[in-house]
Amino acid sequence: MKKIVLLFAGLLVLSFYGCSTTSNSTASNPGGVLGAPGGSADNHKVVSFYVTGKGLEPENALTKGEAVLMAERAAVADGYRQLVEKVRGVYVDAFMKAGRGTVNHDEIQIHTQSWLRGTEVMEITQGEYGITNARLRLRINFSKDGMVWWPVGIGENVQPVLTSRNSITSSDSTTR
Repeated sequence: MKKIVLLFAGLLVLSFYGCSTTSNSTASNPGGVLGAPGGSADNHKVVSFYVTGKGLEPENALTKGEAVLMAERAAVADGYRQLVEKVRGVYVDAFMKAGRGTVNHDEIQIHTQSWLRGTEVMEITQGEYGITNARLRLRINFSKDGMVWWPVGIGENVQPVLTSRNSITSSDSTTR
């Protein structure tokens, strides 16, 4: 009977010891977006994307001031579009109809969509011929989770999911 009690006590002590030393919860690391202060810099990266959007003053503007403002807005919108294309990619849908050796109909549709936060408009300059340039920057903090780099702050329950094409997507039911 003594052996069973000692064995049970030993297993109980080992189980508590294992729970206290292998705990890797986020409760022990409160706060920090990029992890604990003094943590490993190898697990964090900041990637900056720079683009230059272009806008043209419209001919149907009522005043010169309105034309300049519309060109600036078009340049910033073009910069946002370029950032989304760099960060998220582009969906291309192409259709071609051919007959008797010639192309009868050719249609290409391009679509991109994303949610951008933290984009900075660095500068807006007026060029010649009514062309306006807007320089934009987007900085994304990445944290390494296993072998996958994830943007920091995209959701709490984001986990990598392998699809049938072996590409990695995110499954986050809380942000939809």
